[in-house]
Amino acid sequence: MRRFFLFSEVLRTFRKNLSTGILSLLGLSIGLAVALLIGFWSLNEFSFDNFHKNPEEVYRICRKGFLNGETVMIGADFGPVGLEVKKELPEVKEICRIRPFNKELVKINGVTSYEDQIITCDKNLFQFFNFNIEQGNPETCLDGPGKIVIDRNLANKYYKDQEAMGQIFQIFGQQFQISGIMEPIPENSHLKFRIIIPFKGLSWIGDTNWGNNDSYITYIRIPEQQDIEALGKKISEISYKHYPLYKQYKITHFLQPLSEIHFSSGFRFDFIVSNDRRMIFILITIAALILAIACFNFINLFISTSFQRAKSIGVKKINGISGAGLFFNSILETGLYILIAIILAFGIAYLALPFFNQLTGGNLSLDFGNYKLYLYTLALMILTLMAAGIFPVMYIIRFNPQDIIKSRFNCGGITVLQRILVVSQFAASIILIASTVVIKKQINFIQDKDLGFSKSQVIWLQMRNLAANYESVREELLRNPAIVDVTAKTCLPNEWNNGNPIVTDENPDAQILAEICDVSYNYTDMMDIPLVEGTNPFKPGENNREVCMINEKTAEALEIGDPIGKQIQLIDDRKVTIAGVLKNINTKSLHVNIDPQVYVQATNLEPWHYLFVKSSANTESVIESLQTIWRKHNSDIPFEYAFLDDTYNQLYHIEATASKTVTVGMGIALLLAFMGLFAMAHYATEKRVKEIGIRKVNGATISEILMLLNRDFVKWVILSFIIASPIALYAMHQWLGNFAYKTALSWWVFALAGLLSLIIALTTVSWQTWRAATRNPVEALRYE
Repeated sequence: MRRFFLFSEVLRTFRKNLSTGILSLLGLSIGLAVALLIGFWSLNEFSFDNFHKNPEEVYRICRKGFLNGETVMIGADFGPVGLEVKKELPEVKEICRIRPFNKELVKINGVTSYEDQIITCDKNLFQFFNFNIEQGNPETCLDGPGKIVIDRNLANKYYKDQEAMGQIFQIFGQQFQISGIMEPIPENSHLKFRIIIPFKGLSWIGDTNWGNNDSYITYIRIPEQQDIEALGKKISEISYKHYPLYKQYKITHFLQPLSEIHFSSGFRFDFIVSNDRRMIFILITIAALILAIACFNFINLFISTSFQRAKSIGVKKINGISGAGLFFNSILETGLYILIAIILAFGIAYLALPFFNQLTGGNLSLDFGNYKLYLYTLALMILTLMAAGIFPVMYIIRFNPQDIIKSRFNCGGITVLQRILVVSQFAASIILIASTVVIKKQINFIQDKDLGFSKSQVIWLQMRNLAANYESVREELLRNPAIVDVTAKTCLPNEWNNGNPIVTDENPDAQILAEICDVSYNYTDMMDIPLVEGTNPFKPGENNREVCMINEKTAEALEIGDPIGKQIQLIDDRKVTIAGVLKNINTKSLHVNIDPQVYVQATNLEPWHYLFVKSSANTESVIESLQTIWRKHNSDIPFEYAFLDDTYNQLYHIEATASKTVTVGMGIALLLAFMGLFAMAHYATEKRVKEIGIRKVNGATISEILMLLNRDFVKWVILSFIIASPIALYAMHQWLGNFAYKTALSWWVFALAGLLSLIIALTTVSWQTWRAATRNPVEALRYE
């Protein structure tokens, strides 16, 4: 009966303050919904690879070195590193190596298509990791050269009404027999693959050759209580014996725990599913700020309407209710609001989930069968109850019952606590606004920065059979007036597939690591890479491998002041003469500095090399011409292409995601701040209606009254700006430190954030104060 009475009392109070009650409940629901979504997403991010057995024993062998003026970390190495480590270090219980591949052609039942997420690996993959096999024996499914394992999704795609086990699967131009069907890889795995081939299945793989290919990811399993740092040094010593260049370049090895691999955003040339830990903390911070603003709103609105509960509380105190009983009743009332808010929050989160997944690029789902969902929700409710409930309750139970009954209680205007909460709300909003502007400014800087070459209107595709007929294909394409030029390169310009040590005879001590770029004769011309000095020595119809062009960074690193005519020695003892020096260009991500580059003329184009087509404005005509030629030479291969500027934009997808997320977070925070301030202004003006009436009778103008009522709110926003600016400045300075090239932290960004907050505050408050100021003073004096 008592609980029913309490519920009735809460409902009656809610009806009396319907507008503020709805604002309070809706704001708290939105804040909780954001906290639910980001909380679930963050828990998933930090749970990466936890499903493996004894994950604390698994490490990845990584390399680190100071190359060409910057520290570089790489999560892969040569194939034999793991083999030698297992042979020479008894503390290593087990190893497993994986080499990933990009998109490849598969041929099933006469139909050719592209597939990605392909790996070759050691035969013990399913014993080392906990990837589940649905069909087949996990111990033998990869122990032979003709075997292949695919996941259930691919099996359903290619063998719809057939049994996939034992079927023929053609890839890399070879035929394999399906020996296992595995479950799809969990979403929280840093490794993503759908096709698995054992190293024995590809004779050309070269997994035991030093210096051949350094894209092998090597995992080791070691018992706990090992000195991980010392073990990394031992691996470096083993590598120095077999590959002396590592010692010469002071390349060292270290071991990265399995739990840290997903957060390897600072690694170069990585092949894993990674995320920037800072991105996760940005989202967590946004969620915390939004929930804090929602809680502040709730506290403010609760306190603002508390004078309407005053008599009820006074009667209860006179009738002997203890402080503990009053505290319990008030906590129940607050808890009821929060319970309703959490139910609404689940509905909002469920509806917003598709948008959230699109925003973060994730695949989050609300699994109501997962106990962690309920534990997190319970923890969130308790936290919210403590943050949003304790202050109002402590405020209420301090009421003096005699003052209340004698009507001497009037809440005394806006309290110090309420002022602090409003200042905190706007400080959080200013931080989000400033952060949003800085992140967007950096993204625009990246997208608009002159990289030094032309990437716009450039279409690229992998050549396949076009490689054998490159010159005739080029001539045929150039007949289309919409095509400006056609060229070729062994890899995409944003990739580094051929890094080699180079040195000059004049200065043999200045040996550096450079990117060797094999290009067609007109590549630098089509890409508009400026020539600083010398000439372009490459000619059509010639395969002159004895000359090269270098960029300015190479000349600087080799310490040669007049490079034209000097010779460079490559790793295979081949010497090339420098004929031209190209301007430094940013071909890689702007997270890193410009690398030394040596351009040599490609002698033989292979099917896996790339064709680049520069188009005019009529790109549709260019694509049609490309498709026509493709069908002529690659009739059984799907036609796929991409734009080079889109490829470069993909380098910054984490930053783009951060930009969109912070923008949405800023919008939600401002909405909540607007809601809270609207209700606060309503409360503040209603408490001063009589004062306003007296002032108007005594000749005060509407503008004077508006200035009087707005003055306090303006002071609060200014104080918020003073508090928020250094916090936002520090946070954005840390974030921009991730880029080698970055925009300036301009003063106007923070001024804009403060001004926008001030405009929102004045707009919100002025509407309420204008209504109060324009009220008939006679009615105002009758008030109360």
